[in-house]
Amino acid sequence: MNTKKSLLTLLLLILGVAAASQNYVGTMEIDGYTRKDVDVRLARTQQGTVVLYMYNVKFARMMPVKVDMEIPGLTLAEGRLRGNGIIPTSKGKPYEKYRVGRFDGSADGEKIVFTCFLGDKQMKYTGRRAKKNNARNQ
Repeated sequence: MNTKKSLLTLLLLILGVAAASQNYVGTMEIDGYTRKDVDVRLARTQQGTVVLYMYNVKFARMMPVKVDMEIPGLTLAEGRLRGNGIIPTSKGKPYEKYRVGRFDGSADGEKIVFTCFLGDKQMKYTGRRAKKNNARNQ
């Protein structure tokens, strides 16, 4: 019986580490603009919420620069990602104009799919687990 408990504890620990941070690469669509190979990372905080990081993204064809964006305060329970009324940040600066609304999706060790609104623009993202050499180590 103790061996079963030890194996179960080890398995849960391994799964917990895997769920703590996961990297994906996929396609983002927003307001008629599509961007491929967008790097996304999910990371669980000590408070139990999840932060979604989007790296090197543009949200419009004519956007002059690429940015890294963070969406904090998401919940992840039983594979469902959710959030509403979240102020995203880039380089620590809040962007209230692009408040994240109706964030809804799913994530596991292999894929992530979500939709949300950034301000009044709907965004969709579909990604697959990143290969180790493609993942950002942050």
